[in-house]
Amino acid sequence: MFLIIILLCFFAMGVHLKKYSDYLPEFLGVILALSLLNLWYLSSIAIENKILPVSLDYLYKGVTVLIGAFVGAFSAFKLNSKKEEDKKYTEQKMSMNKAIFISIRQINAVKNIHKELSIYNTDLDKAFKLPAMKPPCYNELKYDFDELSFLLEDYPQAMMNLVIEQERFEQAFRTIEIRNGFYVNDIQPALSKLELHGKDMLIADLSQALGERLFKGAIHGAKIMYFHIEETDKSIIEMHDEISAIARKAFPGEKFIKWKPEA
Repeated sequence: MFLIIILLCFFAMGVHLKKYSDYLPEFLGVILALSLLNLWYLSSIAIENKILPVSLDYLYKGVTVLIGAFVGAFSAFKLNSKKEEDKKYTEQKMSMNKAIFISIRQINAVKNIHKELSIYNTDLDKAFKLPAMKPPCYNELKYDFDELSFLLEDYPQAMMNLVIEQERFEQAFRTIEIRNGFYVNDIQPALSKLELHGKDMLIADLSQALGERLFKGAIHGAKIMYFHIEETDKSIIEMHDEISAIARKAFPGEKFIKWKPEA
């Protein structure tokens, strides 16, 4: 009879068998409450039939009330703890998904720039024929390290790698800005003045025409920019793979965003 009552109670609560552990406090509360009611009922019969002294009736009632209050408080505490744990779990899972999404956006940003840079092959073309670039503002593409701080306990190296990768990403686009400024403010005016725009010249002739500062500055600036973009293009994919693997390990069975390389 008690089993039927328990099953009916859980059916009313909409309990799924797969999520039995989620309702353990309620389950224990129902079992104990029914047990106490049964004990009280049996003791009443026993007293009524003079099997037990009447004084024990008060003792049983007092014990029933105390245990019932304890069970109620304990069940409420466990239920609140479970809710807090579920909330924390959900927030951390969302933080990982956001981090993966940021990494995908950073990958796309770097690859778009890399595609434009790959058109130019020689040092002269990179320094003097590659026009000034104006990539979109990517200031919002930053990992939220406060939200991801829970990784420090089990994955401290991953957190360090994320910090390094974020700085590398920002530095890569910073080199584009530096090269753009030098190209627009120094190189273009000199090329226009010397009427060298669009002309193919030997390295020695161009170096002599522009002077050592402008010539070496243009070559060096382009090399630095290409280096950072190419290195970031590699490392950012490795970072994406790392945090994706951590997400699947820390939250097994959950769904996370996936990045598909272009064919």
